[in-house]
Amino acid sequence: MSKQTLKVKTLYLRNDAAATWVEKNPVLAKGEPGVEVDTGKFKLGDGVTSWVGLHYAGVLVSASEQNGYIQIDGVDTLVYRLPIGGASIGGVKTAAGTGKVSIAADGTMSVSNVSSADKLSASRTIAIAGDATGSATFDGSAGTSITVALVASGVKAGTYSKVTVDDKGRVTAGSNLTAADISGFGTAAAKNVGTAAGQIPILDANGKLSESVIPAIAISEPHTVASEKEMLALTAQEGDIAIRTDGTGTWILKQAPASTLANWVQLKAPTDVVTSVNGKTGNVVLSTANVSEGGTNLYYTQARFVAAFKQQRSTALADSADLIRNSDTLILDCGNA
Repeated sequence: MSKQTLKVKTLYLRNDAAATWVEKNPVLAKGEPGVEVDTGKFKLGDGVTSWVGLHYAGVLVSASEQNGYIQIDGVDTLVYRLPIGGASIGGVKTAAGTGKVSIAADGTMSVSNVSSADKLSASRTIAIAGDATGSATFDGSAGTSITVALVASGVKAGTYSKVTVDDKGRVTAGSNLTAADISGFGTAAAKNVGTAAGQIPILDANGKLSESVIPAIAISEPHTVASEKEMLALTAQEGDIAIRTDGTGTWILKQAPASTLANWVQLKAPTDVVTSVNGKTGNVVLSTANVSEGGTNLYYTQARFVAAFKQQRSTALADSADLIRNSDTLILDCGNA
């Protein structure tokens, strides 16, 4: 196949006024250019889309600010500035001279610097569902709040020693401990036993605690002292007794230290019992020699009896048939045979 060269002095592209292009709205062949002679813009056909549906191609120059301009930003985004006066594109209206619409290569449009609306054209209900419920109406004119109510889990209000919790932390069941719940705890022997702080002491075979875990008990100990000075010098414990021989009686220590007199309490002597016998105290054993006889009631002695008997014999004991003296003769009369 031979090649031929066509020499063209002047090449004219398909062209027309912008308004005429819109009016006729032709379908350009694939790659066929179409130029607007009054704007300097051009489009390339795809063989399918009519003129109005085609995008402008190439680098465009800015038109006047009054009429707006279209600019290609690289190859991805078209940026349109709307005319002064609050024009709209696709129903989006902007404030005068400030509206800006960006269209990405995939046809996505975004709008910036658009004046805000006072409220939505229709109120909307915002609701919460699931483990909590609540709803509120919102129209954009002011903020709103939603009162949330938790969905009941079915557990009655009360105090429980054992609860069941789901994976959201909600209590789904409640009950009290039973014997079966603690049956595996064992005895104290299996626990932390011992005599140190925080440990459990164990009873011995007699059911008693070890002496090592019982605090020392102060047992009353008597001390004999001759004076208050000696009593205050005692190394005594609470409950100890001081027996003072200086006549002040017996004292008991109610609290430490023993060197403070106010910590000692004097024990009062009883007033309703015998404290001494004939001047004697302690374990007293008396004899006639220890007790005075008095004037008339004398103690018995053999000598005193004989003397008293002889004295009474000469006066009170007269001779009679009933009394036999050692000088009399006793005759036994046995009667007749």
